Amino acid sequence: MNIRYILGAPDGAPIAQVLSTLRSQSAWRPFDERAVAFVRRFSQKLLTSAGIRQHPELAALGHWFRGANLQTLAGKYQFETPEQLKLGRGMAFHLAPSNVDSVFMYSWLLSLLAGNVNLVRVSQKASAPLEFLVGALAQTLAEDVGIPVRDRIVLLTYPHDEQLTRLISESCLIRVVWGGDATVRALRAIPLRPTATEICFPDRFSACAIRASAVLEADDAALAQLAAAFYNDAFWFAQQACSSPRLVAWVGEEAAIDAAADRFWTAVDAEVARRQPENSEAMNMARVAASFEYAAAKLARPAVPGELRGAHPMRLRLEAALDETAKTLHCGNGLFLETRLPRLAALAPQLSDKEQTLAVHGFPREELVELALALPARAVDRFAKFGEALSFAPVWDGQDLITTFSRNILLPNG
Repeated sequence: MNIRYILGAPDGAPIAQVLSTLRSQSAWRPFDERAVAFVRRFSQKLLTSAGIRQHPELAALGHWFRGANLQTLAGKYQFETPEQLKLGRGMAFHLAPSNVDSVFMYSWLLSLLAGNVNLVRVSQKASAPLEFLVGALAQTLAEDVGIPVRDRIVLLTYPHDEQLTRLISESCLIRVVWGGDATVRALRAIPLRPTATEICFPDRFSACAIRASAVLEADDAALAQLAAAFYNDAFWFAQQACSSPRLVAWVGEEAAIDAAADRFWTAVDAEVARRQPENSEAMNMARVAASFEYAAAKLARPAVPGELRGAHPMRLRLEAALDETAKTLHCGNGLFLETRLPRLAALAPQLSDKEQTLAVHGFPREELVELALALPARAVDRFAKFGEALSFAPVWDGQDLITTFSRNILLPNG
């Protein structure tokens, strides 16, 4: 089997032996002090590493797992009562996505904090962020704080191999799948142990909604901040993150939307020019090709007549309701669909269980609640402020990960 061990096992180690070592480790209580100490130190190592400024998504990861946040997070759960004890489930098998290097680290570290041992398969596609992460992890494991967890972490990669994935899946008690719908379907065909559970994070589509009047009322400084927040939501990971907005829904009267959109996109263009995100020829061609497909399907047209080739960001105005075809055709890479609505709740019929995050600006809580109550089943897992669409939370895709990664053992009362 063509396995390359990155951390946690020597080169050439038989996978059966590696799995046996992992399975032999006992489950810990959630937020065991050994796990917390390791994660806290890894966070420090990451944030103080030379070059961290070149990887803002990794800085966000390190900041999220800082010691103070771990303490706050642990305080939100009741792990033990006279009638109940909570422990990790056992061995967790994580299959990381190839397009967002840091996202699997959140589930991996939360699983470790929940008391589990973890085997992680990453893509064979090399990347600077992944190398940076591995370096910080290796340094942390080499310190005293890493000793208790060395036999609880294996990071590896291998080509797509159903037999190998099946072997690992038969050993794990929880499987965590990050990937597209096709990946999820293929892995769900590979059975788990009868006592195992699975969490899947498939393709999702996210959006943002803006009240036009809020943009018109903002002064120049506030507008610049809004554009910067939108940039952070949409341009990190080239819009490939599940929570990156791909649809911009404008709410208000037509005249107000015209003026607000012009003001907002001018500010976004300035932010893009200032920060110079990746915009390769392949990304440009993907946007152009997608725009032709939208036009052929009579779903969308250029938001600005005559502005298309080379535009970054590229804006297309929907000519029909947002549907599954419109979502599937979207390529990311700085392409934005736009729609106009008289009120926020009118967005509800266009959403489905494919939608994850709705970033919002300018709406009072009662309008958000009105929209939530009008949504189809399972549509939209979270509302976020602009600038926080990519911010991770222990409740992701509607699932409380700490709770899912652990199990309850009932004890006799008295």
